[in-house]
Amino acid sequence: MEDGSRHFGDLPERYDPAVPEWDRIRDGVPSLPGARLTGFVTDAVTEAWIDFELEGQAFSINNQHGQWWFFVDDPACPDQLLERVLAHFEATLAPHAAVARSVGPLAPGRVRVVVYEADQRIQCRDFDDLAAAQRYADDAASETEHGIVQSVIFDAEFRMIAEGRHY
Repeated sequence: MEDGSRHFGDLPERYDPAVPEWDRIRDGVPSLPGARLTGFVTDAVTEAWIDFELEGQAFSINNQHGQWWFFVDDPACPDQLLERVLAHFEATLAPHAAVARSVGPLAPGRVRVVVYEADQRIQCRDFDDLAAAQRYADDAASETEHGIVQSVIFDAEFRMIAEGRHY
């Protein structure tokens, strides 16, 4: 970045005025082992900056263009620490993506369906094309004899691209 910091990742922002994500992120900083909140500024309408320290590194999180952007002051910060920070906040901001990512990498062009069964089981299945994945996700979402089933489809970057529809 122009100020010398490193933009090392982003996660989707979901706006909910009743429970602003900036409060959830701020409140989640202390649950990242070793992290200490150092600053929090928001206009309480559209934007927030959340600053914290971890292992001698200074981090900032800001919401921009529908995303939460993650910055570290030192561009040479170890990637392992950056991945740990992203994984921590992904579990809060994009829990379905965290589940999809936990299964392992996904080859470019492939998609992964995560199915949350009514009995609390979680199934993951990879597909070569979106049409087949959508059929599988729709079938899973339509299985209701034992309660509501949710299914979510992710691309190789672990961005949610669709949900299963009940037919």
